[in-house]
Amino acid sequence: MDTTNHANQLPQEEKVKVAYALNLCAVSISQIIDSKDIIVLKQERESILNNLNLQNFVKHPALLDVLKRILDTITYLEIQAGDMSFIEKEYQQKLKDAIWSAVPSPGALFAGGNPVSLAIAVAAQIGTGYMNYRRNKSQYALDRERSEWELKRHEIEQLHGLRAQLFETAWKLSSDFNFDDKYRLTEKQLSRFSEALLESDPLKRYERLDVMSDKFSALPPFWYYKGNAAMEVFRSQQYGSFVADYKEYAIKAYNEFHAANFEFLREDVLAASCCIEHISLLEPNDVFVEELLKQAVRFAGDNYDLLQQSIFVNLQLGRLNEVVLPLREMIANDYNVGLNGILLSRIYISQSNQVEYEKLRIIAGEYNVLPWSDGTDMSEKLLIDTLTKLSDEYLVMAKQIVFNLKANKHSLDEKSLYKGFQAVSASVLKYCGDAKELAEKFKLAEEKLKLAIVNTNDKTLKDFFESTQQINVELLKADFSLQIAEEVPNLIEKMRQVAKT
Repeated sequence: MDTTNHANQLPQEEKVKVAYALNLCAVSISQIIDSKDIIVLKQERESILNNLNLQNFVKHPALLDVLKRILDTITYLEIQAGDMSFIEKEYQQKLKDAIWSAVPSPGALFAGGNPVSLAIAVAAQIGTGYMNYRRNKSQYALDRERSEWELKRHEIEQLHGLRAQLFETAWKLSSDFNFDDKYRLTEKQLSRFSEALLESDPLKRYERLDVMSDKFSALPPFWYYKGNAAMEVFRSQQYGSFVADYKEYAIKAYNEFHAANFEFLREDVLAASCCIEHISLLEPNDVFVEELLKQAVRFAGDNYDLLQQSIFVNLQLGRLNEVVLPLREMIANDYNVGLNGILLSRIYISQSNQVEYEKLRIIAGEYNVLPWSDGTDMSEKLLIDTLTKLSDEYLVMAKQIVFNLKANKHSLDEKSLYKGFQAVSASVLKYCGDAKELAEKFKLAEEKLKLAIVNTNDKTLKDFFESTQQINVELLKADFSLQIAEEVPNLIEKMRQVAKT
């Protein structure tokens, strides 16, 4: 069979798919060579062994060979890291032994007899021991360098073999599928791509990625990163009016990703992130929102951070049934139980599904679900109850502080008291949305407390307590996030610790 003619008959999409599979291997090898970090190595192995979608991945012996070679190299580098650690430990131990061998025995140091003769004898021993130590140290250093070079030499051989295997794979795939060589990424191109991703300024990052766009048509992740950079520019406050154009740049790059991406991974974090970020740039009634949302949930898999984001979008669109299973999964795996228990219990209450609600209450815990009730907006009721507890406990803390200062307790740690009070203010404000007015009142209360500590009298204590009463009122009106319901027990505990100071 003429493989060249067969390759020419393949559709262009199939050729790009093969090039993408090859480039994924090249990216993996680039990650290994550039970092050799144990965490990165484990991620690459996990991606191949447990996250590769074998149903969709290109089936070719050359790709299988290079993937096995990558796994072998990862294993070698992990073993090498352990060997290097032992070489260093062995070297340090030899140095310690050499130092001790250079020190005269206690008998020689503390023996009786003529002091002058003893001093000469000890000096001779120390001199001889020191010379031995220097000679041994030099030999040990040479032994260590030799051992390290032996490992380094094998590493060079491994990495060279990996590069050679990748080149051989590219050769075979190019011969069998006859794809345009412009699709194949080189080490230099991947290195520049990696460097561009490290750029902290989103405008510069976008520019660096944009100028190399023509070289990355067969690497879909590139388009996600380009779109992400454009989105950051669009949302940034530090640039001029031109940022409005970057919304379209981001959407265009995300569409490029969707069009080019092949589902080679079972759990695709980039694809899920791309869908979520794309949705954030669309209008709520856009016809693509629902499809992108379905894809985000599917791609997220067991990545609960992304799954959580997709749940929020689903809830905003009123798609309650779509989030029940993901919420159950996250709660069963102890992920964000305080928040997800509230969300799922709210759904069960709205559906009058008391059986599932009771099961959830047992699994998630009574304090992580809304109280059961018919026809009541329980999320609002929970938040009001929560803030009432918080404001009441805040006032109790303030009263106890006033009592302690007025009683002038000898055990009172005034510095810790003030710092603890500041920490409580910061912890509460963390969960407040538009918190400028409340933050000002907290700051005023801190200043009043400082005055009361420095000059404790009826007036300073009264001023401090009145400032906390104002906060007590404001806490019930503040725009807190729902997460505060989960954190209230911790906040109350902090307040009680301050009151004991």
